[in-house]
Amino acid sequence: MTVKVRGRPRSFDPDEALGRATERFRTHGFAGTSLDDLATATGLARPSLAAAFGDKRALYIAAIERLTARVERQLLRLGEAKLPLRALVERILIGSIDLYLTGSDGPEGCLIINTAATQAASDPQVREKVTAFLAVEDGRIAELLAAAGSTSPEAQGRLVASVLHSLSVRARGGASREELERVARDCIDLVAGSGS
Repeated sequence: MTVKVRGRPRSFDPDEALGRATERFRTHGFAGTSLDDLATATGLARPSLAAAFGDKRALYIAAIERLTARVERQLLRLGEAKLPLRALVERILIGSIDLYLTGSDGPEGCLIINTAATQAASDPQVREKVTAFLAVEDGRIAELLAAAGSTSPEAQGRLVASVLHSLSVRARGGASREELERVARDCIDLVAGSGS
């Protein structure tokens, strides 16, 4: 006889549960994800899920905030490498392709670019979180480019961030790695010069 366990599992880890919920949202978006889907993904019963994170929208906001913080940490760590301009832009763009091509149902791109941007149209709080993510991304990339010797770090930072977004959408749309790398290389050449 199987006994159904209620409540939180003994080894409940809020960050791990949020990570699993984030992946579910990344695959299916906000509207395409039910509370039952989230309960299955996190291994938590619905009441425990609500007690830990609030409603579905609160969990979605938490997923966006988690990803924003993670991206900021990664960019700060990248700055510690003190890479020259070409190597830096290459690391940002080519490195993102590996992530964008992953997913439980095929290439899924970025949660914020591919799903939160859609939800932002009808949800002011999601829109605010997307705006904050873009500001963090633009600002941190501009700082990295300035440190690497860019003469136009803000403009080039926006360009690099925009290409990141394009790579995410293209990956989700089924572009091959070769196609994605070609887009990335075009941007790298524009920012760092084709001859360097």
